[in-house]
Amino acid sequence: MTASPDQLFDQAVAAYQTGDRAHAGALAKKIIAVAPNHGDALNLSAILAQEGRDLAQAETLARRAVETAATNPIYLNTLGTTLLAQGRTSAAVEALRKAATAAPQEPEILFNLANALRDFGAVEDALNAYQNVIAAKPGHLGAYNNLALLMKASGDPQGAVTVLIEAIAHAPTAAELRFNLGNALHLSHQLEPAVHAFQKALSLKPDHVQAMVNLGVVFSELGRKPEAEKMFKAAIARDPDLSQAYVGLADLVDDGSFDAVAHRRAVLAMRPNLAAIRSSLLMCLHYADSPTPAEIAAEHRTYGEMFDRADAPAYERRTIDWSPSRKLKIGVVSGDFRFHAMLFFALPLFEAREKAAWDLTCYSTTAKTDLETNSFRAAADHWRDVRHLSAGDLADLVVRDGIDVLIDLSGHAPHNRLLTFAAKPAPLQVAWGDYVDTRGLKAIDILIGDGVHTPDADDGRYVERVVRMPGDYICYRPPANVPPVASAPVMARGAITFGCFSEVTKIGPAAVVQWAEMLRAVPDSRMFFNNYLFADGARQGRLISLCMENGLPTDRISFGTGGTHAEFLAQYAEVDIVLDTTPYSGGLTTCEALLMGVPLLTVPGERFCGRHAAAHLINGGYSDGVCSSVADMAGKAKALAADPDKLNALRRALRAKFLKSRVCDVAGHARDFYGILRAEWQTLSKAKAN
Repeated sequence: MTASPDQLFDQAVAAYQTGDRAHAGALAKKIIAVAPNHGDALNLSAILAQEGRDLAQAETLARRAVETAATNPIYLNTLGTTLLAQGRTSAAVEALRKAATAAPQEPEILFNLANALRDFGAVEDALNAYQNVIAAKPGHLGAYNNLALLMKASGDPQGAVTVLIEAIAHAPTAAELRFNLGNALHLSHQLEPAVHAFQKALSLKPDHVQAMVNLGVVFSELGRKPEAEKMFKAAIARDPDLSQAYVGLADLVDDGSFDAVAHRRAVLAMRPNLAAIRSSLLMCLHYADSPTPAEIAAEHRTYGEMFDRADAPAYERRTIDWSPSRKLKIGVVSGDFRFHAMLFFALPLFEAREKAAWDLTCYSTTAKTDLETNSFRAAADHWRDVRHLSAGDLADLVVRDGIDVLIDLSGHAPHNRLLTFAAKPAPLQVAWGDYVDTRGLKAIDILIGDGVHTPDADDGRYVERVVRMPGDYICYRPPANVPPVASAPVMARGAITFGCFSEVTKIGPAAVVQWAEMLRAVPDSRMFFNNYLFADGARQGRLISLCMENGLPTDRISFGTGGTHAEFLAQYAEVDIVLDTTPYSGGLTTCEALLMGVPLLTVPGERFCGRHAAAHLINGGYSDGVCSSVADMAGKAKALAADPDKLNALRRALRAKFLKSRVCDVAGHARDFYGILRAEWQTLSKAKAN
């Protein structure tokens, strides 16, 4: 007797539940062959395709299942989770909302909806949705976990701690809850409790390698470097391919410290093919004093030789309309869609695009999202949270999305996806944004620079073809609430205060030697360092030692610890003249100094990263701040210090000049930037036509 489709389906479910996926799939396929509209068989096939990572087939099958019963919550749930796995969060939310409406008390559907809302960036809705899951199923550990993770990511790590402690009451032996508690405690700066949480996680699950890594990070921050090294090496012993453990070993030495490069080379000797460590090395080279531009260029080319796959472009898997003037789809990949320099440089550029000509998709690899993440999401036509996608899966998604122009904002910074670019998922690939050099990949076609950062003579350093903006390569939009420009403090103090507001990793021996010259040139002057990391007394101590070693009088230096962004900007009132860092120049801090009316002095370096201040000063209305040498810098510092009234008047004029400058002309910058992309597309289109 031949079994009916429903009987075959019962057999398929039984096979699936016992783990025999192949038999379950074969039975489902047999059912569909005789009953093409058997919704349950289509849905099971979709689930199996999703588990096998054939997401396109899973979506097709799930949609066919939904066509048989448009309000079936199970089918809608499968469709939603498939779309979510593809990073198509908006469509996933739509499907899962329908599923939750049809089954408002089904905790797993509510949980999937909460995850989709989280990935879509609807933070408040997602927080409420996780609470709904817990209400429907008290003790739902996944909901507790993800609720805590979202609270942590949205700036409430202490709230996450509270949620996780409640979850642990339901499941005291759940190692993952202890692990996430350690992460939340770490983020809320409760380092010793974080150590205990990670140690408890490891006592419950001794092979939890990520807990070993994160415990090593906390040990490192506590200054317990030998214990940190022990944890990283223990993780590597269990998982020799765990890149985070090697990164942890590399980061035992700060990016800007004297032996950071050598330390990372030692780690690479252990695992030479780890892209993350090679990227970390490339970042460190820019902070180090000794490498030449040629040496840095050679290291980037080595990266490209190891990982480039430009000879087999992934975009050829789709059909492309090469029309030169059609609306183009731009994709931007970044780990910095948050409060970051890109908030002031990239976000205004995205918002200023001509929407009839450019469709924007943001691919976010941002690990620590915040409230400003929503600003980037709002600027985009499509938002993809791709933190958890592999480089290959992201390349597949870019191809499915039909992206024409793919822009890399991160370079070799943490959370980059350069291996996605290496697969060439878009026909035109562009390097621009936060990174300060070539990416090293032939798969990236152009690098957008400018005449100061990337002069013609430097073209040989770049694997990409350099295309130059007519002004600065970035634009700057000030924050909404800017403190007023204050009088020069010398007017009240009678002595000059120099300042440095740059990140700590940019402060090395070469910069300190320059600053010592300025303090010698200007009697009774002082140096004020301002950065939130100086709340750490150990960091202050290391800088004091560096100053002592390099001739900067330590009795003439003081520290600030920042605060909110508005407070940080207001603290420019404490300094008369800002001194730039070298070999890595200040970018955002240069714009902020000009915004606050404070003159800045810089000696441009030989590298892209050493010319930020020069480019922003030249295009921002204060080219006098660009010095030809340290002696020239000292002379300009003396001249400014010699006439406090003139310095004070300059201070009050700088903001107005800066706001009217090319750097702050967002609309003009956007015309030039998108004009470059359109011209490149038209050239490519013409080549394809021939």
